[in-house]
Amino acid sequence: MTRDNLVQPLRLGGALAVLTASFLPAQNNVLVIVGDDIGVDKVGAYREGHKPPPTPTLDALARRGVLFRNAYSNAVCSPTRACIHTGQYAFRTLIGSAIPIGNPATLQESAVTLPEVLDRAKSGYRHAAIGKWHLGPARGDEDHPRRVGGWSHFAGMLPGATTDYYNWPRTVDGSTQTSTTYTTTQMVDDALAWIRGQNGPWVCYLAFNAPHTPFHAPPANLHTQDLTGKDPDQQPIPFYTAMVEAMDAEIGRLLAGLGSSLDRTNVVFLGDNGTFEPVIEAPFPSDHGKATPYEGGTNVPLIVAGPAVASGGREVTALVGAVDLFATVLELAGVDARASVPAWVPLDSISFAPYLADPNRSPLRQTIATEQFTGDSWPRPERNGFATLRNDRYKLIRLFRVAQPPTEQLYDLLVDPFEQSDLLLGSLTTEQQLARDSLRAELDALRTRTAAVYRYGATDCVGSNGRPTIGVTGSPVIGTTYRVLVQNGPRRSSAVLLSGLSAETWAPLVLPFPLTTLGGGAGCYVLASGDVLTPVSTDAAGAASIPVALPSDRSLVGWTVFHGWLLTDPSAPANPLGITASDGLAALLGDR
Repeated sequence: MTRDNLVQPLRLGGALAVLTASFLPAQNNVLVIVGDDIGVDKVGAYREGHKPPPTPTLDALARRGVLFRNAYSNAVCSPTRACIHTGQYAFRTLIGSAIPIGNPATLQESAVTLPEVLDRAKSGYRHAAIGKWHLGPARGDEDHPRRVGGWSHFAGMLPGATTDYYNWPRTVDGSTQTSTTYTTTQMVDDALAWIRGQNGPWVCYLAFNAPHTPFHAPPANLHTQDLTGKDPDQQPIPFYTAMVEAMDAEIGRLLAGLGSSLDRTNVVFLGDNGTFEPVIEAPFPSDHGKATPYEGGTNVPLIVAGPAVASGGREVTALVGAVDLFATVLELAGVDARASVPAWVPLDSISFAPYLADPNRSPLRQTIATEQFTGDSWPRPERNGFATLRNDRYKLIRLFRVAQPPTEQLYDLLVDPFEQSDLLLGSLTTEQQLARDSLRAELDALRTRTAAVYRYGATDCVGSNGRPTIGVTGSPVIGTTYRVLVQNGPRRSSAVLLSGLSAETWAPLVLPFPLTTLGGGAGCYVLASGDVLTPVSTDAAGAASIPVALPSDRSLVGWTVFHGWLLTDPSAPANPLGITASDGLAALLGDR
């Protein structure tokens, strides 16, 4: 769906279109480390795998921090990375699979990202992304992590994988050259170089591509595995083990390299998805790994240590998700995510920082969702792939297939942690029926995009009839018409409704744009881009309205249309320009 595809329906729907706050003291650093293709079975501190790789650094992190037993990511990498950056489930970002495998979507410029929120909140934090990006095109937009992701510095790998850990394309702030330094080592070098250059608080996002394929022998000084005479294609497990051990060793070098600043740094380690199936070992089912909706594909390690942790060396069994890192990192930086993100931007992220501070904290979530799908627009998120929702005991899996009705599975994770017995294949107890119905209803509600409107940018723009105020009747549901109103405008005068897709820019203007720049009155601002300008006349009371007709096109679901009024008002006080403006209105398009 292009910008023009949405603007055209607005032209048709209008009468005429013409072109004319903090939580915590903001003082501690935050280091987020992401491992690639590593489930709970491959980290020793979890004590779940038969023979996990040596991970002394992560195990030590758990001993002084908090280990989350029930942490969930999506089953493949790009959706998880998008969740971390936006605080939104994948059906909102529309990044539902690995880019570009089955999914052309990338992180969009309209996304409100974690580093952008740090800047909007004037947190004082510097920020950088190091390592694997995998949220944009593999080539052609080398500055995507900064331009779209919002990071002030990037050094790492743009695509989702490399064919050679010893010879790979390293991009630094928009410029790409070949690196022959082992990727895991180079990424730690880059992180340390940036961190050591900071003289204030910082947030560093370090995403390894290890232990993702291709399986290989890391530098001998980074692991203890005997790989002599072994073939990674025929015997992948020892090579995977060596890669995990090498990553753990480099994390140890990174933490040691922080020196005394480690005491002022909250460290978060997360797996982006579960373990790749060829290296899964019993008792974990070999067909329940990465890219599947089962526990082996989505239950990942999450360990946090640092000054935010009270009473380290403990375990939290409450449900958390990769999506929650967004609000958590912001809270650790002293920023309230919900207060700092525009109201019309849905957030699924719930900060788990309270668990760090309070060993007795009651659960913050009752459920957690994961999903996978192909395509980059609605209704693709519900036509191919899967969605899961679990509570503290039961897990519902909904499988989507093209041109077929969805099917479901239900598991009791308390007695069947490896999901071998689908309860829906037999008779359900009353408790199981209630769990199924509750999870079904919540999953349906979660993945239904409810239309909503939000007023924003309250102005103090005084006209001859008071302050012009924007309003709406109806709801922006696709296939219907809503009306945008103005009240308290100048009587029997001309007005223009601005309708567009941005509340930040209207080229070449940066919004909100003060009309005082053009001789307008104080407190008068342009708050919406004028992609479509629809003229109308106000009545004797200074009111007017414009209909906006939306087509029945589900690919529009989730888009936001911004509106604002400009009114000709020669009698407006202290306003030589003779133009006043209303506050803004954001219409979030939904399917109900």
